[in-house]
Amino acid sequence: VEHRENRIRLTPQGERFYGYAEKMLNIYYDAAEEFSDPGHLAGTVRIAGGEPIVGLSFSQLFLDFSVQYPKVAVNVQMICCARVPEWIRRQEVGIGCVHEMEPCADPSCACLPLYNEPILFVTTEKNPLAGKGQVLWRDLENQKFAYTYEDCCFTMAFRDRLRQQNVLPASELFLGSVSAVMNSVAQEGRIALIPRSSFQRLRCPETLYCLNWQEEPIRPWVQILYDKNRRLAPAEKELIAQAQSYARTLIAEDPEGEIYA
Repeated sequence: VEHRENRIRLTPQGERFYGYAEKMLNIYYDAAEEFSDPGHLAGTVRIAGGEPIVGLSFSQLFLDFSVQYPKVAVNVQMICCARVPEWIRRQEVGIGCVHEMEPCADPSCACLPLYNEPILFVTTEKNPLAGKGQVLWRDLENQKFAYTYEDCCFTMAFRDRLRQQNVLPASELFLGSVSAVMNSVAQEGRIALIPRSSFQRLRCPETLYCLNWQEEPIRPWVQILYDKNRRLAPAEKELIAQAQSYARTLIAEDPEGEIYA
């Protein structure tokens, strides 16, 4: 290395050697993975994602993984999906689980789409739309809504369509968590936007009503993200593989066939 302008830089020879060093490290890691016992994974897997996915849809996946690999610490952070790519770039987490309307376009992230699912409009019997045979955009005029985050992809898509349809809500709350959203639904009969696979894992779904939506549904993709320039640890690779398998199970078990790859 050499010092220039208070910075440390590789010399031309160092630049040449760096490529060889990187290849040697990759060979070392390949060999270590090839001859390691896959049943004895260890380490920490750090995951960030939206609460509907990591707190509801994938909760059983994380429980099963922890039982299978007790020496792997699974650290899950619930944040808005829109902030996950930045956390990955800053190496605060290794894996992201997000909803996006389209495959993630962040150039630093590898993207694995798992499945596409509809967003359900959920309320209680307090809301007069709960018993309505067909619900259209015009029926949402003067309704009260509760959302998690303003920059949630399907929340933004829904609010954009409200504006396109010239539908004005009575009020909107952004509460930052699914549990807070569902409390507002229970107390005031507000309408919440819940992904289908997440709704199936909510507590007391029998007290909730899914509006009989007749318009084109809002359908985001559930995706796995990770840094394409960083080598995944064996435990991270295994969790991603199990997430792909788990997604196929969710698709197969959906009685309405509305979740698909």
